[in-house]
Amino acid sequence: MQPMRWVQGLPLLCLSASFLAAALLPRAAVGEGVTPSEARRLRDEVKDMFYHAFDGYMQHAFPLDELRPLSCRGEDSLGGYALTLIDSLDTLALLGDKEKFAAAVDWVGKNVRIDINKTVSVFETNIRILGGLLSAHLIASDYATGMRIQSYDDQLLHLAVDLAQRLLPAFDTPTVFEQVTKNSVRGIWARRSKLNLVGAHINVFTGEWTQKDAGIGTSIDSFYEYLLKAYLLFGDEEYLYIFQEAYKAAMHYLHHDPWYVEVNMNSGATVWPLFNSLQAFWPGLQVLAGDVDPAIRTHAAFFSVWKKYGFTPEGFNLATSSVQNGQRSYPLRPELIESTYWLFKATRDYRYVDVGRDILASLQYGAKCPCGYCHISDVETHKQDDHMESFFLAETVKYLWLLFDLAAGPDNIVENGPYKYIFSTEGHLLPVTPEIALVNEHCSYFGAFCNGSAGHGYGIGASSVKHQNANYTQSVDIRTSSSQYSVSDILFTTRGYIKGVCPGLTHAQKLGISYSDEEANLTERNSESHDDSDESAVESSVQDHSNSLILISHPVASQTDKALESTSRIQDEATIVLAADSEPINTDHTGGSLGENTQGLTEVSESISEHTEDTEGIAFQDFQPNEETS
Repeated sequence: MQPMRWVQGLPLLCLSASFLAAALLPRAAVGEGVTPSEARRLRDEVKDMFYHAFDGYMQHAFPLDELRPLSCRGEDSLGGYALTLIDSLDTLALLGDKEKFAAAVDWVGKNVRIDINKTVSVFETNIRILGGLLSAHLIASDYATGMRIQSYDDQLLHLAVDLAQRLLPAFDTPTVFEQVTKNSVRGIWARRSKLNLVGAHINVFTGEWTQKDAGIGTSIDSFYEYLLKAYLLFGDEEYLYIFQEAYKAAMHYLHHDPWYVEVNMNSGATVWPLFNSLQAFWPGLQVLAGDVDPAIRTHAAFFSVWKKYGFTPEGFNLATSSVQNGQRSYPLRPELIESTYWLFKATRDYRYVDVGRDILASLQYGAKCPCGYCHISDVETHKQDDHMESFFLAETVKYLWLLFDLAAGPDNIVENGPYKYIFSTEGHLLPVTPEIALVNEHCSYFGAFCNGSAGHGYGIGASSVKHQNANYTQSVDIRTSSSQYSVSDILFTTRGYIKGVCPGLTHAQKLGISYSDEEANLTERNSESHDDSDESAVESSVQDHSNSLILISHPVASQTDKALESTSRIQDEATIVLAADSEPINTDHTGGSLGENTQGLTEVSESISEHTEDTEGIAFQDFQPNEETS
């Protein structure tokens, strides 16, 4: 069966989805203009929303995992770890609630135990509990965040390490957690189809795909998200390479502008023309990848579904323009709000604040209940269900609050703090710091950046050679022909990381304060004192960033480094192929460096002056799902 193609002839079209887009998208695209004062009022309303739900949990459900907000009772849904409290820790910090944040951290450190017999979801435990512990630890232990707890002694970090070690048997290996999870990514990618698509479900024992539908939503969304965010956080170009290849395949086979469908991973044939609510994260990820134009169109299409029902159902059939049977609920998901926040951050277009206002009104009108906020069991009847997932406080409220705070004039650690932050797939704050980005590099200070000039290179000691697979990265821009934006334009200024032996930074330098002449000279003298067996010519200048990292632009690697990188890349890709007990995968190792997959850095304006107003819906012929699974 051939892949479904866009059908141009109007007599052949099923026009329902097009009519939906035509009717709803123009209204969604017209901003009514939220003033800063109204944005502040909306931000405060979201803060009240958080405390209505959080206080309801603490009064009626704590220390059980989650709140039943209609009956005002609690339930253990994940393992009995006070899930909602842990998932909410960094939201408390974001809101600047030092008292409740400190009290919660203290209670978790003293009372939560991991050494109990429970059957848990590896994925949910990882993103909600482990992510919540690590994020709160990084905030509570750092004076620079303004939320440092004086009595804190790494209790959450110890809990996180204990939890990660107990999750290792799921990977059937005694090694380090980050390494086994990266091996899992490699294992999935090694089993991709010839189209560079991956399925939804895989047998972890045999490596066989048990669900071969490829999409961007349910069961596969976090795969794409992890790839790009792991690169941004750790600087490991292997993640970027896989993301670039997977993203190109998704845009080619799954994208029917502005919607996305599910296809057979082997043939590319459409098997299900469905918008499911988890797809709504995709425009936000595209913003991070610098592909803003299609993100704008897709977000408008997704929001048109929200406007039609007041919420997004779990499934919306594009062929019939109706709610998919069996997928009628809205469990307070954050993905559409997350993408709204990122698009406003990238464009400063106040239509996205209007979107946020509409979403807030829907939640207040349809989901608020006595002790918190309820799932909506049917988006057409707005019937409430007695559940409130922990991610409502970890993500949904967080992204709404950030949106309105940004519109009002931001005052929070994400926008004004000492670091730039990456949000995990559960919305937890992870700072982009030198220690995290370059932890495997051989510098006297983990993650240190080095100062220098074209005349003074950076030493690549012998010890660095064995770490040629480590986190050596430049800020590679990810663009498509449809977009002028890049990830560095939106998230960072231009930056480069320097590999090799280099001196440490002072505390002031680490926090992004400008080098003084004395500091620069001292750094240069220290750099010259090292025995540089191989020097890399670097055109660099140390730049300030208003609130983030010391940045070094335009690193140019030596020919020796390029050769090492090329060898490393070939070895890594060979490892990926050999990881699978399957047929060999043809891999082209002659394509040059990763930089050739992207366009160069360009200067862009801070806001979008023009948007494409005409967004067309996808139209399908009369369609029945394809039962082909191979």
